[in-house]
Amino acid sequence: MMMQKLGKVTILGGTGFIGSQLAIKLSKLSSNIDVLTRNAESNQSLKMIPNLEIRQIDVTDERNLNLCFKDSDLVINTIGILNELDEDNTFDNIHHELAKKLTKALNANNIKRYLHMSSLNANPNAPSKYLQSKGLAENYIEDNLREFCNYTIFRPSIVFGEKDSFFNKFSTLLKILPIFPLACPESKFMPIYVNDLTEFMIDCILNRETFNKKIDATGPREYTFRQLIDLTLKSLQIKRLIIPLNYTLSKLQAQVFQILPGKLFTVDNFKSLQIDSVSSTGFKGSSLVENIVPRYLNASYSQRHFEKLRKKSGRK
Repeated sequence: MMMQKLGKVTILGGTGFIGSQLAIKLSKLSSNIDVLTRNAESNQSLKMIPNLEIRQIDVTDERNLNLCFKDSDLVINTIGILNELDEDNTFDNIHHELAKKLTKALNANNIKRYLHMSSLNANPNAPSKYLQSKGLAENYIEDNLREFCNYTIFRPSIVFGEKDSFFNKFSTLLKILPIFPLACPESKFMPIYVNDLTEFMIDCILNRETFNKKIDATGPREYTFRQLIDLTLKSLQIKRLIIPLNYTLSKLQAQVFQILPGKLFTVDNFKSLQIDSVSSTGFKGSSLVENIVPRYLNASYSQRHFEKLRKKSGRK
């Protein structure tokens, strides 16, 4: 990937799964990367990058945003939550209200380029609060940023990779549970590999054709939820009894799991699954789930895969 050098880049949520990938790649294109996070200790590997600074701040405070955005040429927001944690960390606060504060800070600091991480199916009229809040954030950005800043909104399906929260979560559960009741087994997804997504995002930075656009981002193939669970089992090389649940039982499972520690599955998650996470437009990554996921879910698989590559290269 060839690209001209960038000025100061500020990444919100830069210690997270997607944000950290962007931070590492952009550190080769910018002499100054600022990563804003609520937990500076959550990603130790980033501390090894000499031109990257991790700032532990409350990004919901507009004063902090104004201070950290000073002299930035590019701001990227990768912050998002899948479940509401408490009265402060609600979907509306973290997605919609934060978008408002970001817009004001971008304007105050005369920043001309902004990348925003949203979600496929984001819409104020969607069935879940998660998708509603993402949709409200998109609408606010479209209505208020265009006049002074060129934005691009990315709307991915499931994003997978070594430290993802999808395959790793279900891998842990499947290792423990001999019988696995699966809610919404026919819900559809088009998972995109984190490397494909982040490469595309970086390619968009200077691409004027992507300015002030919303872009769906998916992988090349469609899968049902059940197919992804089966693929996880195959990657782990274990067998489990999977019991597909109908609509009523899926909703009941969400109601029960929602009150358990960890919130593995909530009613809002259930509502999000009522819309297939697929798209026929936008960016299509090339990496297939079945070629990538086994490499990080199963250590023995990874070793065998490495041995095959070594033999093909003629090494002993």
